[in-house]
Amino acid sequence: MRIIDAINEADTLKPNDFPVEIKVLWLYRLDLRLKQDIIDTHEYNEGEEEITITEYSPDNTEQELLVPEPYSEIYTHWLCAQIDYYNLEYDGFNACNAMFESVRQSYRNSYNQSHMPKGKDKFYF
Repeated sequence: MRIIDAINEADTLKPNDFPVEIKVLWLYRLDLRLKQDIIDTHEYNEGEEEITITEYSPDNTEQELLVPEPYSEIYTHWLCAQIDYYNLEYDGFNACNAMFESVRQSYRNSYNQSHMPKGKDKFYF
């Protein structure tokens, strides 16, 4: 999913007045967290290149986001949750955040199954 696709989908579901710059920043911060919490804790499979995330820009909303299909709905739920949170609509936030967490956990489970966790250095007594 591209940045613009996530923003357009969230804006369709939750019309709002937040500027694109804020939504791009929310998506950038989410991808940084997902990379740190899920991807960076695993080895890359053979043939995979290391993932680097450069800061997202409102001028380049065609850029692909980190999480692939079929888990890319994570971005829509995340944006909807942020919109509700900052509009002080906490019931909506809780619902969207629960959906976000469900998809995030599904993505984490899938990534865990397909990638070897990074080993810890052995410590001998």
